[in-house]
Amino acid sequence: MTYFLLALTAFGLAWFVRDLALAAINRLSRYEQTVRLKTLMGGNRHLPFKTLLAVLETKSHLFLKLDITRKYYLFLSRTLQRMNRADLNPTQIVGYQILCGLLFLLFLGLLSQSAFFAFFGFLLGVSFPLLWLRDKALQREKKLIRELPNALEIISLCCEAGLSLEQGMDQYFKNTKPGPLREEFGGVLEQTRSGSNRKNAFEAAQKRLDLMDFSLFVTSLVHAERFGTGIAKTLRQLSLTMRDKQTQRAEKAVQEIPVKMLLPLILFIMPVTFLIIFGPILLQFLQP
Repeated sequence: MTYFLLALTAFGLAWFVRDLALAAINRLSRYEQTVRLKTLMGGNRHLPFKTLLAVLETKSHLFLKLDITRKYYLFLSRTLQRMNRADLNPTQIVGYQILCGLLFLLFLGLLSQSAFFAFFGFLLGVSFPLLWLRDKALQREKKLIRELPNALEIISLCCEAGLSLEQGMDQYFKNTKPGPLREEFGGVLEQTRSGSNRKNAFEAAQKRLDLMDFSLFVTSLVHAERFGTGIAKTLRQLSLTMRDKQTQRAEKAVQEIPVKMLLPLILFIMPVTFLIIFGPILLQFLQP
């Protein structure tokens, strides 16, 4: 039981360190944006955090010669596109990974005096920026999917009132709160106003997001424009379909809750319950 309590304490400490590391990564990301703005506005200055990232950016072409590092950089670029973070690049994420890995290596290495735990800390630190990227990308995609049916209803109402598709998207852009879907519609509108084709603008957003619901939206628009179908009717029917899919996702998530709760129940809740119930009885038997 002592080992179990120690393991539970270690798990809680690891979870606290995880939250602390994710907060540190967010701070480093904001600091790097500030550094870049100051560099652009004030010329070349010797800033403290700039050196590691500058070295990595100048030597990144050496890493890209290997096939595995090229695929890894493409994976990071794809994840940053999903996050819509044009201010970051894969080299910066690799710099954050190296920094977090060294910090965790020193922390666990000095704390445990063991090479194994030091190496484990390095791997743990390297994985934290990837977890941060994944969480941010998934959060943005969930918000976008949640907002899409409402946006389609608003745009369909605007089209029924006599506005074009771009004008309906512009009304949605002007009258909604900032969000991922508003950002994507703003990018599409900016691209079409600069002279690009509507189909190309939507397909570029579809390729960048790679979401099934948004791909269905773009495909429906392309087919409606090709075959002369009413856009307002198409968007309204599509919004109803997406609402049904959201209801199915919610029902599926509710059905998966008991299965997801099974492991925490067995590992954490049941041992503590047995300890509270049978602990006093065992202590009575163990007393001389």
